Amino acid sequence: MSQPELRNEPRVPVSFRGTLTLGEKSAACHIQNMCSRGFLIRASKELPVGQLVHLTCELYPDRWIECNVQVRHVNRDCLGAKVIEISDEAKSICRRYLQEQIDMSQVALAAVQPGTAP
Repeated sequence: MSQPELRNEPRVPVSFRGTLTLGEKSAACHIQNMCSRGFLIRASKELPVGQLVHLTCELYPDRWIECNVQVRHVNRDCLGAKVIEISDEAKSICRRYLQEQIDMSQVALAAVQPGTAP
């Protein structure tokens, strides 16, 4: 039996590259889903729970966001990271991107379910 969703907002499936930086070391990563408060990240380097890292990713062509995140959970495939610090501009870009992704998924769902409005 599956457990009920405890998050206040849904995670949105996405697929884009990013970079995690800790001190002078950087590693490529892949963002798998996101919400306004965090990311699910497939990383090439293992990071311990609680670690603070800098995340940089390109949500739109030539439109990069940067934020500081804290590793909240780790499994063999990916890590969950909570946004700790983000500029107002980057937060606005993230919210707009998330809304666009939600809108596109609703349109796609309506296309496969005739008679439903997006």
